[in-house]
Amino acid sequence: MKILITSSRLPHALGEVRKFGEAGHEVYTTDTFHTSPGSHSRYVKQSFITASPTFETAKFIADLQDIIRNQKIDILVPCFEEVFYIAKHMDQLAPLTSVFCPPFETLARVHNKATFTELTQKLGLPIARTKTVTSQAELKAAVAEFPEYFARAAFSRGGVELLTNTGPLAGAVKLDDIQPAPDAPWLVSEFIHGKDICSFSVAQHGKLAAHCTYEHPMTIEHAGGIEFISVDEPQSVEIAKTYIEALNWHGQISFDYMKTDKGLYMVECNPRPTAGVFMMEPKDLSDAVFNPALPAPIVVKPGVREQIAIAIIRDMFRNPRDIPNDLHELLTGGKDLYSEGGDARPLLYSVLSYSHVFAFRHRMHVKKHKHSDLMEAQFFDIAWDGRAIA
Repeated sequence: MKILITSSRLPHALGEVRKFGEAGHEVYTTDTFHTSPGSHSRYVKQSFITASPTFETAKFIADLQDIIRNQKIDILVPCFEEVFYIAKHMDQLAPLTSVFCPPFETLARVHNKATFTELTQKLGLPIARTKTVTSQAELKAAVAEFPEYFARAAFSRGGVELLTNTGPLAGAVKLDDIQPAPDAPWLVSEFIHGKDICSFSVAQHGKLAAHCTYEHPMTIEHAGGIEFISVDEPQSVEIAKTYIEALNWHGQISFDYMKTDKGLYMVECNPRPTAGVFMMEPKDLSDAVFNPALPAPIVVKPGVREQIAIAIIRDMFRNPRDIPNDLHELLTGGKDLYSEGGDARPLLYSVLSYSHVFAFRHRMHVKKHKHSDLMEAQFFDIAWDGRAIA
């Protein structure tokens, strides 16, 4: 099969490039800049630069159409929030190739944290008490209701901007700096203490095909994970099945949970692949995507470990006090997902791709440099924040 993977900058996109390549498929990639690490894997037949889905949507769709026609692509596999722009223009892409994602309305329902909360409550699944606010007055009233709280934008990702009075990020964002609005709502939730758990699933028309539950013992800036280990968590399998069946989901979907002594509480949904793909075997991912007749879901065994070594090394320089722990994790945290044996170029380009931070600062007119710039630069030109898509 000829597979086109979009947003190849993301680590999990690189994971999919390798898994599909190792399974014998012909892999093509796209992104908006040349140094995107996933586009330099030895498994990539050819890579392409497209316009930004966020800022030049029509051109982005036209670029995809040209690639699909010229390369005779069999299936388009989105790997980040460009999926919203692709789904919105499904009528232009579906006649040309198979598109591995659900309809736009379904995607938007789970991406918007307010409507995801409503759906979760309707399905009878546990989730923290939550208030949706559309003004700063409502925000202040809502945080006053919870002795411990965390708040984030309805359209957000990666823990880039989190308002809380509890945990390591307490006070990192100031209450007065947040300005919710009717078209940019925020959610304020009761802070639930527990362990962060995540999952990644592949679904075929409302049926769970493959699933991986994992923990991330280390994070970057207390946000995105940089070390991962698969775990045995049957409850997450059943929860994923519940959403997938209720939404007739087709494509890739991921969830964040908080594990407590009462079980798993839902946190949010990412309607795309996440780090769980690293722990899947190439044949298992391929079967999940291309074999709709699997007799039972493929569930990743516990104990598979991966890490982003360059991010751990970066943390050593930024936080010298953490060097002993970082060094221990570097030596024991599993294989590095960028420098896989025989496919080392993505590691080099993971360093070169830092130049995209300058593109982010220029495009978004960022004058004061922040620790979160690295995370935000990963997303700014492929993200969707609820605005109307032309």
